[in-house]
Formats: sequence, C-alpha cells, structure tokens
Amino acid sequence: MARKNKNILLDEDLYKEVKALAAIQKERTYTNDLIEEGMRLVLIKYGVRKEKNEKKEE
Repeated sequence: MARKNKNILLDEDLYKEVKALAAIQKERTYTNDLIEEGMRLVLIKYGVRKEKNEKKEE
C-alpha cells in the first residue's frame, strides 16, 4: 500500500486518546494505523467498501 503525506486537522483530545490506545496495545501499533483503520470502518459504514480491504463494485 502506497502512502502519501497529508496534513489534516484533528480534534486534539480525540488524537490524544487514539495515541494512548496505540501505546497500550500488546503488539507495536502506530497511531497512524489506528486512524487509517477508523477511516476504513467509516467507508464500510457508508457503503463505499464492502469489507475491510475490498472496494465496493460499481
């Protein structure tokens, strides 16, 4: 998966919570990975994706 640097504005308290969650995971987890996971879940919720790694067919 290619990555691209993007600057976005985030709710500071929400970011701190996600950062803390990443720190307490058993396996090494990066804050960015949790944010990306959340973005994928939103796409699934709104029907843009069927499953975690599958794009919706049009």
